[in-house]
Amino acid sequence: MARKPRILIVNCYSDNHRGARGNPWIMPQSIAPAVLAGMLHPGRVDIRLACEFRNGPFEDLGALQWAELLVLTGLNPAFDRMKQVTAHARTVNPGIVVVIGGPLARMLPTLGRRYFDYVCSGDVEQLAAVVDAVFGPGHAAELPCPRHDLLPGSRIIGYAEASRNCNFRCSFCSMTAEDRKFMAYDLDNVRRQVEALGYRQCIMFLDQNFFGGPRAIFRARMALLRELFAQRKFGGWAALVTADFFTDAGNVALARESGCIGFFSGVESFSRAQVDAFNKKQNLVRPQEEIIRSCLEQGLVFHYGLIFDLVDQTIADVLAETDAIVANPRITLPSFLSFAIPMLGSPLFGSRLREGLLLPNLKLRDMDGRSLLCHSVDPIDKAVAFAASMDQGLLSKRKLAVHAGRFFRHYRATLSTWGLLSALANAWSMSYPRFGSNGRDGIRPGGDGSRTYLASSEPLGSLYRPRIRIPEVYRGHFEPLCVTDGDGELHDDLIDDAASLLTPSGEQAATRGEALTIPPYNAAAMP
Repeated sequence: MARKPRILIVNCYSDNHRGARGNPWIMPQSIAPAVLAGMLHPGRVDIRLACEFRNGPFEDLGALQWAELLVLTGLNPAFDRMKQVTAHARTVNPGIVVVIGGPLARMLPTLGRRYFDYVCSGDVEQLAAVVDAVFGPGHAAELPCPRHDLLPGSRIIGYAEASRNCNFRCSFCSMTAEDRKFMAYDLDNVRRQVEALGYRQCIMFLDQNFFGGPRAIFRARMALLRELFAQRKFGGWAALVTADFFTDAGNVALARESGCIGFFSGVESFSRAQVDAFNKKQNLVRPQEEIIRSCLEQGLVFHYGLIFDLVDQTIADVLAETDAIVANPRITLPSFLSFAIPMLGSPLFGSRLREGLLLPNLKLRDMDGRSLLCHSVDPIDKAVAFAASMDQGLLSKRKLAVHAGRFFRHYRATLSTWGLLSALANAWSMSYPRFGSNGRDGIRPGGDGSRTYLASSEPLGSLYRPRIRIPEVYRGHFEPLCVTDGDGELHDDLIDDAASLLTPSGEQAATRGEALTIPPYNAAAMP
């Protein structure tokens, strides 16, 4: 029997407070490593997975020595972290082949070739083509399915996907930057994912838009979930949907009948002008407050986030909005607060760059939603103080406690116990952001985690120091990638990728090998 290729897949991540300790309790968790592993035949490869979002910095030198192929993925701010892991890997294992994929590979294909052997700008199926290119043919899975068996076990939360990409084009979103078609997975694919998980109290669908695509596909998916729910394959499910889902009350009824316990939706702002500025036209079809209230009254919890854009909004505007929310016990509190991030390649990035609004010496590392990236309407010192207050607790703890009590009294007969706990958890995360999704560095960040909240002067943190002695040739892997130069213009390192950064990238091939089309058993493409 031929020896199996040894493959290590790492989801790279650096947290908001520079300590990068990871947190297995934050939801949702990433399943990117499991999805990538599922593209490969389980009997023909030897795979290990790691997730820095869950477990903190990956420093297992033994695993890096073991692997023949290192696959790195991650969100936009993780590019530096991918370089750092690569430097460690090549120091202890000079022959290792390194592959990156995801949004950064699509936005920075030219720069990526400076550091990595393969830059995969196609979909996840492309990984099989890369493995075949390195080790010979025959490594693709016959029926791809996420390898949840390689992840830590849990009977509480499981994750699945019923589609990929999004059919809307919000101005700040990385999905808009990538400009890829929405694709709904066929029902057999969804069934395989659910059954492979085993029983979970809740299955969270991580789709960018669970409601996207033809309505007939959505109704068929509801019928499938209703069948699986009746068979007690799961205790309930939740998903991310766009606001157009709520224009038809029948959609909520179908979801509830199939075991749905709640939704996340991108509210972003209760200001009509700000929603319009974000190009979230789908959020204008019905008042946001009305959507949240009607969902809760039907027994389904509703989660959302708020995005502040201090280029267009004054701090007084933002505080007026949050005060109105905390004074309304008929709606949930936001699950998180963030600044608008002009993602590389997004329309917002292009417009902010052209208008000279991006701060000078802006690092990709700082585009995490917690640093000021642009010149603000208010004086910069006030904007910095406001950003700091977001980490200390922007909303009054007394008002949050009052909201929680009134919310509980209003919905205790409507929401399930789990629904109430889920909704009321937002009061805790808003009161103590460092325990919630806004911070992953404990109660007090250390010296390396102290922040200025101004992208031009943010500290890099401890990850930018090698954990081992590395050759001089890899020292540059620990230098941060700059987005702008000292004048606020596009940095020289990104000039060669300007075509990807300033226009929708569309479909692109890998550095070596062609991108694969989506197999018919896996998805149906939607315009």
